[in-house]
Amino acid sequence: MLKTAVVLVSLAAMAVAQDSKPAEMKKLATVTWDLDAHKLIWVVQKGAENNGKFEVSKEDRYEITPDDAVMSYLQEKRGFTEDEATSLHHLLDVLSLYCAESTAWWDDGQGVPLDSTGKPTGPGKSPDKPDSSVQPHRVDGPKPAPKSPVREGELVASAK
Repeated sequence: MLKTAVVLVSLAAMAVAQDSKPAEMKKLATVTWDLDAHKLIWVVQKGAENNGKFEVSKEDRYEITPDDAVMSYLQEKRGFTEDEATSLHHLLDVLSLYCAESTAWWDDGQGVPLDSTGKPTGPGKSPDKPDSSVQPHRVDGPKPAPKSPVREGELVASAK
């Protein structure tokens, strides 16, 4: 009977210890839009909070190929709708265009220069006149054609 009581107390202590373990958390670590492979790749870190800091125990890599409407994780692949693939393609085209235009903005010397503490060091350069070739557009507007007219890896904005 004493052995049974010791075993039951031990099992109860283990159950309490398991309940007090920190809950697993997930954190998005990186997102990459690979223009050469035409894949969206992201890494999710799993772990737990310890003393106010997230400690990583595992990383999982996911990828989507919008041209094929396929998402994959580990060795498993799943298809999704053409409408979703078109929406994702549009979003990635907008992101790519934003990156290209930002590169042109930087190369043209636009913006206010900052010192190492983040304070302005001068007035910065303003554009001479707005670029009439860049028109405002709505991200949630009509659905674009499935394929982008921009070739992969092509820089579509230029400095004036």
